[in-house]
Amino acid sequence: MDKLFLDIGRGLSLSIKLIAAGYLLYISRTGNRKSALILALAWLSAALSIVFDIVGIPELNSIFEALFASLLFYGILRVSEEEAFYPLIQEFYYAASVPFIMTLYLIGIINLGDTSEWMASIGLPYGLSGLYIFLAGILTLSLSRIYHKKAMLLAISLMLYGIHDMDYPLLRPVPWFAPIGFILGALFTFMVSYSVIQFVSTERFQELLRRKETQKIEIEKGVLIINEDMYKQIKESLRDFEVLAFLRDISDVPEKWEAYFITHVTGKDVKTISPTNLPKMAELANRYLRATAAIDQQGVIVIDCLEYLIMYNSFESIVKFLSSLRDFVILYNGSLIIITNPSAWNKKEWALLKRLLE
Repeated sequence: MDKLFLDIGRGLSLSIKLIAAGYLLYISRTGNRKSALILALAWLSAALSIVFDIVGIPELNSIFEALFASLLFYGILRVSEEEAFYPLIQEFYYAASVPFIMTLYLIGIINLGDTSEWMASIGLPYGLSGLYIFLAGILTLSLSRIYHKKAMLLAISLMLYGIHDMDYPLLRPVPWFAPIGFILGALFTFMVSYSVIQFVSTERFQELLRRKETQKIEIEKGVLIINEDMYKQIKESLRDFEVLAFLRDISDVPEKWEAYFITHVTGKDVKTISPTNLPKMAELANRYLRATAAIDQQGVIVIDCLEYLIMYNSFESIVKFLSSLRDFVILYNGSLIIITNPSAWNKKEWALLKRLLE
């Protein structure tokens, strides 16, 4: 009966992983997401791990399980990079806990008195792989700001899968638990495979190719300083493009724009940034331009609040901020559109702005 349960668990895991790998390969060929190809390779590695477990080559079993964890973690990082429109860097802080967690983990294993060859070649690699799968789940949590419930489901599935892999060195040698462990493995494999298919099937994940094929922004690269009337015309021409905008007027913001309301007041339904937080605006601009350049698109940044910013920052700070944005735009072949009126500045300030930006 135990052998039957083991075979059922292995068979289910292998089938699910191959289906997930095939679907991800399809997405990688029909879309423009390198992350989908990496995740497909991760699931192929996971399938090979099961194959080598079935045929009885434990070293290759653990090597491909570790490769699965590495590719999975890398694939989630690539998704984060592709979505660099959003500030995700803080999630990398969790990776700093790896040495400490692994030290505690190894000490626990050693104190159990198991120093066998199986533990060194199979058990511990599985445990380390499980930790990185768990960390991939933690990283995926940050994507819930973009993918909402689909990312949350994937994150929870990965964390459960990772925890189950981490208990492998402790519970796999226990005869009565081995069949249960394989069934749980099959269940968590199904959860992860189902959730990753749901994740990559979202319109957001697959729209990158459509953006690359259809978005042709006919706007001058570099810095454009324009008035309100010109802005109204340009806004209409950019309505269907993903523009990064720092605005005071949020009454008619195009749906596809990533707009930040510059204000001291925080809101639940609107993304806000304090007018004194110039570094955050610069960071968002840098990430956005890197992301658009990575898919061969022209990034466009709009600022309609320069007069408001000068109320809370020195002119020197504003000049340094705009100079940084100008450098980012030049480096990544983007456009920076600044809406302002010359009458809002004295002659010396206006001349300096024009000279530094144009």
